[in-house]
Amino acid sequence: MKRKRMRRLGILGLAALTALILGFLAKRIMIPSAVHYIAYRAPDQPQPAGDTNTPAASDGQGDNGGSENLTPSDRSQLDAIIKRKAK
Repeated sequence: MKRKRMRRLGILGLAALTALILGFLAKRIMIPSAVHYIAYRAPDQPQPAGDTNTPAASDGQGDNGGSENLTPSDRSQLDAIIKRKAK
């Protein structure tokens, strides 16, 4: 009877170890790549290469569609928040 109990504990331990390893792999490898795959969106209308009169080409901030007007202090605060969240 005792031998059967030890075997059951071994099988449960092996299953728990397997679940732990799979959880670690999912967290470190599979989930970030899946989030990137889901969240990444290609631009609908790419900017023409020779167009230098657009704000995106002149200030290097990207195309914001005119809906975001940040002052330099707001931009630095936002950059600080992004750096803090990335850690």
